Amino acid sequence: MTLSFARFLEASGGRFVADAATLGAPFRPCTDSRAIAGGETFVCLRGPNFDGHTFIASALAAGASAIVIDADAAVPSAISVPVVRVADTKSAYLAGAAAARAAFRGQVIAITGSTGKTTTKEFAAQIIGMRRRTISTPLNENNELGVAKLCYRLADDVDVAVVEFGARHPGEIAELVELAKPDIGILTNIGEAHLEFFQDQAELARTKFALFSKGARAVCNAADSWTRMLAAQSQRDASTLWVRFVGDPTMSGIMLEAGTPRDGTVAVTFGASHAFATWQLPGEHNLRDALLAAGAAILAGLSFEESIQGFGALRLPPGRFESHATPHGATIVYDAYNASPTSMSSALQTFAQLPATRRIAVLGSMAELGASAPALHESIGKTAASFGIDELHCGGPFAAELAAGARAAGMSAAAVTTFASNDAIASLLRRTLRAGDYVLLKGSRVEKMEEILQGVLAPGILAS
Repeated sequence: MTLSFARFLEASGGRFVADAATLGAPFRPCTDSRAIAGGETFVCLRGPNFDGHTFIASALAAGASAIVIDADAAVPSAISVPVVRVADTKSAYLAGAAAARAAFRGQVIAITGSTGKTTTKEFAAQIIGMRRRTISTPLNENNELGVAKLCYRLADDVDVAVVEFGARHPGEIAELVELAKPDIGILTNIGEAHLEFFQDQAELARTKFALFSKGARAVCNAADSWTRMLAAQSQRDASTLWVRFVGDPTMSGIMLEAGTPRDGTVAVTFGASHAFATWQLPGEHNLRDALLAAGAAILAGLSFEESIQGFGALRLPPGRFESHATPHGATIVYDAYNASPTSMSSALQTFAQLPATRRIAVLGSMAELGASAPALHESIGKTAASFGIDELHCGGPFAAELAAGARAAGMSAAAVTTFASNDAIASLLRRTLRAGDYVLLKGSRVEKMEEILQGVLAPGILAS
């Protein structure tokens, strides 16, 4: 059921200060004056560098049918749409979202983890969407405002909502759980992403594991040691649906297991059931994310067979291991949506399996790792060397540490360089790439690795 204006007022403590004609109408909020559609209510949020109240005129011009404010002085003296006054617009917006979630009779699946959240979210939406009316978090809108935005989309024409939870500070997952009240939770892993904002990895792990604090049925990764430990401590290990590969620990809960993909198929086992699924995507990490998504699909009511039937049609989100052919026969693998030590290692492992004449890794630095950043970058340099990378080019604030790690692990000094700018490495690649080469571009978003991709793909500039 779509949230009514009356229910929003009740949940938020708001009151009309001008024209209550829309009291019986649906409450359809928008927080971006540039994206207002006719019939939507503009909620004037505030941020460190903006105040939505200054965009009221723009929202009205775009067709806003009502305004929610917490500053009376910002309202034009002559206004022809209803105005709602609340104590705090952000709190009101979140309260309305919680009310919309409470009225929803379908299922909510929430996904968090240090890496693989968005891919697992997309896989779950694709798998479940084949059988149920499904919506999911757009892009990576995984903070409280993004989760609230999804909650407002919950209605009678939705069976399952798949929502991504992100956390950059302690306690944030618990806050999102209070808002979205997931029925099913997927924890992909607990790594080092955003470690800068946590006291230590234990605090980060507890923050992520709070996904299950309100009783969400759990789908977890048996290979992740932090998840196993916290599941045992909370006595959830036996009730969890565990995803595992051969060689991973055997858990006491029910297990969804995959073998090694061969010839475009992979054997999958769930309890006493066995089946083969089509599998075409690169990388063990992507198969694990698909299994996590399938586990959630099973808990949501799909059969085992239905949950793996669509494996062959799964599509990766943008920025994940994209393959770009160059005019002269080299291939650029762009995997720079973001980067952490775990995702760097997975990308390098997958890249090392590609049929290349030369494998060239261009690695940008990883952000938000705190005091552990130098050591973690050195470790990734060693990982690159261990996977037989032929050339390594390192950029960003921790380029020297990446390079030092690779050299310490045995890469020759001539095979390891650092670059001062994206233009510089793009220019080098343009001069030296040839047919059969594969290039991996991987780094945190702040490194803007897409600039290197764009620089290398300019037509007619690669060496023959």
